[in-house]
Amino acid sequence: MRVTYQMSSMQDDIVLAGAIISHLEQADDLLILALSPKGLQQKMDLFYTYYGNNFLIINAIKLVIGYHGPPPLWNPKFYFNGVEVEIVDEYTYVGMGFRCGVFRVFSSVFQNYYTAKSKKGLTASHAVLHIESMIGTLPLLEGTILYMGCIDPQLIYGCEVALDTSEALLANLIAVQKSFFRRLLGLSKTAIVVATYTETGIIPLQFRRLELALRFLSYLLGHPASTYVRAALEESLILDSQGKKPWIGDLKNVIAKWCPDFSLPLTDALLNATDSTIMGNFKECCEKAMHAWIDSELTRVVSRTYILKLRKEPSTNGTCMSYKDMCAWSYISDIANVKHQKAFTKLITGDHPLAVVRLTWPDNHQTKIPHHDRLCCFCKTAVETPEHAMLQCMDNTLQIRRDEFFREFYALHTNAIRFTPEMDCIYYLAYLASTKVSFSILAKWIFDDLTIYDNVTVFVPEQYRHSVAPWI
Repeated sequence: MRVTYQMSSMQDDIVLAGAIISHLEQADDLLILALSPKGLQQKMDLFYTYYGNNFLIINAIKLVIGYHGPPPLWNPKFYFNGVEVEIVDEYTYVGMGFRCGVFRVFSSVFQNYYTAKSKKGLTASHAVLHIESMIGTLPLLEGTILYMGCIDPQLIYGCEVALDTSEALLANLIAVQKSFFRRLLGLSKTAIVVATYTETGIIPLQFRRLELALRFLSYLLGHPASTYVRAALEESLILDSQGKKPWIGDLKNVIAKWCPDFSLPLTDALLNATDSTIMGNFKECCEKAMHAWIDSELTRVVSRTYILKLRKEPSTNGTCMSYKDMCAWSYISDIANVKHQKAFTKLITGDHPLAVVRLTWPDNHQTKIPHHDRLCCFCKTAVETPEHAMLQCMDNTLQIRRDEFFREFYALHTNAIRFTPEMDCIYYLAYLASTKVSFSILAKWIFDDLTIYDNVTVFVPEQYRHSVAPWI
């Protein structure tokens, strides 16, 4: 039997656009609302009496009192049937953590929510990746499915209410998504962030949460004025028109940051809206903003992503290629050897051990080395870049392996563009990374070359080395 609690209206009730809200019910979670300690105690007494008359027992041990805004001038005490109820600094309602007190920005109220959800997301991430101890490497496709089923729900929970106005708090959630896909791709902690999205096709968390918040607004607009959710929206719109900082105002700020080409309709239009058509095609706007952000991030770190910006995704039969800034790239599934596949990914995303990247890592034994002096450890005449290591260096071991690759490549791909030293090596390497028939043999060649370089000490010019005092 379900008992629905009906509380008579009081002066201390919350009023949203004319709708009186005395309390909230969600399954077995109940929240009593009041504007003063006296009003709250009266509601608690009525609540206890009502449920007592319906043969239900209220457990005071599980009840807490919280407040929002300035604390009262005196510390009140609250009782349920003579049992004192604890006043807390934070509480949880329907899985959302709230902090009590006065805060300059509303996002601080949800600080515990972000912390809790990032921890739960990280726990789920570790649980999914633990599968690798039993089955070996977790494939990207299956890993993505498990991510969407086990980790993503933790990272998006409550995003319709807790809007991401604080980049610091949002960063906790993004870090979980980023670390999970770096592990799936075999990338290091220093790998560029945008690579986790370009190589998997996964939606960056900030855009996913924003789109869900906009879908929630669309849902609210589809409800009649007689419903509580529409009353809450109208109250938020009224407060926004008065210069306050309500939920709708935070949503506008988040839109301005991540989707600047989209704007919400005017307040009057939203107040008078009878359905969600007034929102337009916000999903398409979010998608365009996401791709623009991906492209800007690729450009920002172009010294490591230039191959990503040039390579193309081949069609299923490999006959034609098209540029895509993010997708689940076919090379990941086509390359059967996991070590080769991860070497391929490392090279094109700029997460390789070659000197052009490796000499940017902090090292107490050397000063910062400019790009033009990060020389190849074999020839010591050119910068040790992917295109130099794969196509230009004249070291005998590298040349032998290069010749082996091209013999096999030309045999597999009779119409292939044949490499000549006069070609632009960056473009040719991007061409190889876009040719479907060569994925497996190219990945093996990359793995072999990176292994060769990894077994040799990186070359540091004398002028950049720190002198080390001898042990006495």
